[in-house]
Amino acid sequence: MPKPTAEPAAPKRMSLAQKIALAGGAGAAITGIVAPQSAEATPIQSTTVPLTPTVGDYTYWDVDGNGTDDFSMYAYSSQSSCYLSQDPFVSGQPGNLSGRFVFPQNGVPNPADNTIAMTKLSAGVAIGSNLGTANRFISGTLGFGMVTQTAISPEAAASGWALGDIGYFGFKFTNSSGVHYGWGQIDIHGQTGGYAFGEAFTITNAYYESTPGASINVW
Repeated sequence: MPKPTAEPAAPKRMSLAQKIALAGGAGAAITGIVAPQSAEATPIQSTTVPLTPTVGDYTYWDVDGNGTDDFSMYAYSSQSSCYLSQDPFVSGQPGNLSGRFVFPQNGVPNPADNTIAMTKLSAGVAIGSNLGTANRFISGTLGFGMVTQTAISPEAAASGWALGDIGYFGFKFTNSSGVHYGWGQIDIHGQTGGYAFGEAFTITNAYYESTPGASINVW
C-alpha cells in the first residue's frame, strides 16, 4: 500500500511588523523569514604568501598575484633589521606602489626617522573606506622598521607590536578593477625557528575582498 505523503505546509504568514522589518532589510534577523540577498563581496586568500624578506635584498609583495607589486620589504644582512614599506626603497625599483597599510590615528612616530608602524589589529575589526577614529590610511612614501637589532623597533612598539607576536594588520591596494581592502597576519619571530640573520618577520596569511570598495572584517 503506498505510503501517504504529507500535505505541503501552508506558507507562513507574516505579521505586519514582520513585513515592515523585511521591507527595511531586517528580514534575515526574523526567525523563519528569509530576506532577498544581494550580491556580496567574496574574501580571496592571497596566494603570494607566506613571504619573508630576503636578506640583503628588496622583496616585493604582489597581494593579488597580478604581476604588479603592492608593498616592499628589506632585510639588512649586516644587522637584525627588517623594514616594511608602501613604496620602493631605492630608485630603479617598480614605481609608486599602490599598497597602503592601516596606521594608528594618533600613532607616535619614531623620532629618528618620523615613521610609525602599521596598527596591530584585533579579530572583528572592519577594514574599509571608514576606519573610524582609531586608525587611518596614510598616503605617500612610508617605510618603517619592524625589528631592529634583535628587538622590536620603536615605531612598531608604539603601534602595539612586540617581538614574538603573531598578529593582524590591515591594508588596501589598487588594481585594474579598483581599490581592494584586506588584512594580513604577520609573525614577528626574530631569528628564532631557523630564520637567517635579518629575517625578522614573515607575512604568513592574507585576505582581500573581491569587490572593489567592499570592506572586510579581520577573522
